[in-house]
Amino acid sequence: MITEKQFWNFIERSINEKNSIDKNEQGDCLMDILTSQPVGTIAGFHNRMICLREELRSPMMRDIAFMMKYGDSEHAFEGFRNWVIALGESHYKKAKNSPAYLLTLKEPNLFVVCRAYFQDLNFVAQAAFFEKTDKDFIDWELALESDRQIKKDRISELKPHQDKNQDIER
Repeated sequence: MITEKQFWNFIERSINEKNSIDKNEQGDCLMDILTSQPVGTIAGFHNRMICLREELRSPMMRDIAFMMKYGDSEHAFEGFRNWVIALGESHYKKAKNSPAYLLTLKEPNLFVVCRAYFQDLNFVAQAAFFEKTDKDFIDWELALESDRQIKKDRISELKPHQDKNQDIER
């Protein structure tokens, strides 16, 4: 899995390189950026996005999504959380700390056709994968699983070192 810093760099690039104020353009730009990356990075981007989206799952965030008309179904709430991610790291962190922050946003270029919803973020990495590799859906699933396994292996490698450090401190 790519680092959070790498993930946010891709998001920021897509914000800066999009050709219009329409947030939908960001999805196309992000797909182009990801297509130039190795398959492992593309899969890592998708897995990191899912992790960041899950970090936004809270009752308060759901309430804010509902107030903004995107909390009435799981599908709508997912698109809402994707939108928060697509805003970039600064907005994401502020919203994560205080979901009500999102109610203060008024700039039109922060919204997708005047909406706080961005379902396309679910598909940009997958589309980049297919564009780059011309492979099947099963290959996409294998790439995602491989990326998740690499993360598990890294955590397993770090664990013994952490345990040794704790033993030394005692």
